[in-house]
Amino acid sequence: MEENKERFLDRLIRELCEEMNIKLEMLSYDWILQLTKDGKVRHITRNHFDNNAQASGEIANDKYATYEVLKSQNVPVIEHTMIFNPGTRSHYIQEEEGVWEIAHKEFERLNHKVVVKPNDGWEGKEVSLCHTKKELEVTIEKLFQKHGTVSICPYYDIKTEYRTFYINGKVELIYGKTKPFVVGDGKSTLEQLIQNLNLPNKKVVRDNLSLLDMETVLKEGEKVDISWKHNLSGGATPIVLEKNDWYDKIEKLAIQAGKAMNINFATIDIIRTTDDDLYVLEVNSGVCATIFTKTVDGGYEKIKNVYRKALQDLFA
Repeated sequence: MEENKERFLDRLIRELCEEMNIKLEMLSYDWILQLTKDGKVRHITRNHFDNNAQASGEIANDKYATYEVLKSQNVPVIEHTMIFNPGTRSHYIQEEEGVWEIAHKEFERLNHKVVVKPNDGWEGKEVSLCHTKKELEVTIEKLFQKHGTVSICPYYDIKTEYRTFYINGKVELIYGKTKPFVVGDGKSTLEQLIQNLNLPNKKVVRDNLSLLDMETVLKEGEKVDISWKHNLSGGATPIVLEKNDWYDKIEKLAIQAGKAMNINFATIDIIRTTDDDLYVLEVNSGVCATIFTKTVDGGYEKIKNVYRKALQDLFA
């Protein structure tokens, strides 16, 4: 593989293996990274590491399962309600209450503003905010074309979303995500202001922009969020959180969640609401930070240090 074509994670792991005297082999068309040291053999597939047991990884890959596990152990977590696809999961649906009865009941209970997402999604893809029953039904029907289960969640007014890097009972790094926004000058259209942001050319960004009236001229000082989501892939900005009282609170919750999940290496996303309450949003068993390394000064070394500690844990 040519160096300039090598994946970010492959390049980083290659560097660490050279520094840590670990033998690295690329197997199965480079899908598997096989690491050998001191007679021990470990594997990485895509961005999933041998640090985690399979059951923990599978729970983390299912948002509703994560919610159930964390809730059962009294970890503050965003509420989820499971909706089964009647085409593929009909045996899970109770006869006395169908899919739409559950969906409509949740919509009413949550004051006509809900978040709908696939249980196996990532990077904010296919996550929608619904304000009407029609939007809710259309969104669920669309998700059912590709997914066996979806979740309905309350909409939380989020001040900041944080990503924590968790390794075997410790948090190694925390950064906050600031949603992309523009501020009006009284002359420029929304489209002109957004052009100055240099947002990534990704579908999630195009979907967000399609919801805005680009010809609107904002008043001077008027602020408009480009998206209600905090994903870096959608143009959010990462800011490393320094040690303070909030760092300690977020760290404590991440450790609580990691231990409850029996997971050893993960990113644990936590939201801070405008009421200053903290909840676990999701746990990711696949650890990736490509965008962070490109947008934060010293980000590559910070992430490299996280992976170095993960490899140390892998061969401990």
